[in-house]
Amino acid sequence: MISYLKRDLRRSAPEGVSTFKVIIISLVGHTQQLVLLLRIGQSAMKLPLIGRFLRLFFEYIIRILFSSDISLAAKIGPGLVFTHGHDIVIGADVQIGENVRIFNGVTLGNKDLFAPSIGNQPKVGNDVIICTGAKVLGPVEVGNGVIIGANSVLFRDCPDNSIAVGIPAKVKQKDGI
Repeated sequence: MISYLKRDLRRSAPEGVSTFKVIIISLVGHTQQLVLLLRIGQSAMKLPLIGRFLRLFFEYIIRILFSSDISLAAKIGPGLVFTHGHDIVIGADVQIGENVRIFNGVTLGNKDLFAPSIGNQPKVGNDVIICTGAKVLGPVEVGNGVIIGANSVLFRDCPDNSIAVGIPAKVKQKDGI
């Protein structure tokens, strides 16, 4: 988990700026504190006996400090960057690849309130950008190198190197735009 955290922090730090400064002092630090809490919570929940309590504790702290509902059970790869880390919802069964950038107001979760979450939440590939206010709902597979536009609502699979925009989102290849 430490290697994931190092990659997360290095992705958002400007060249030549120390990781300490990014976490504590810089403007980027606020969202990196969210990533730090997420990674510490994911590590702590693996501890025997108290892991479940620690998971609830860290999820609660994230809700209070960042107004975000992020399940620590979600599988999130290294290189994660939150840009303006407020109002983010990530379900327990969500899978996120490496080097993903998530803006504020993003929801990754179920589209049906009464469906079980297992198997009904998105899988996001590597090098994906999910812009402000985007919603990815249901058992959607988002390929590598995808951009999901601001305020888009994605209900269907999105192939590699494409862009999804609109409500409901229309998917287009990047080179065809």
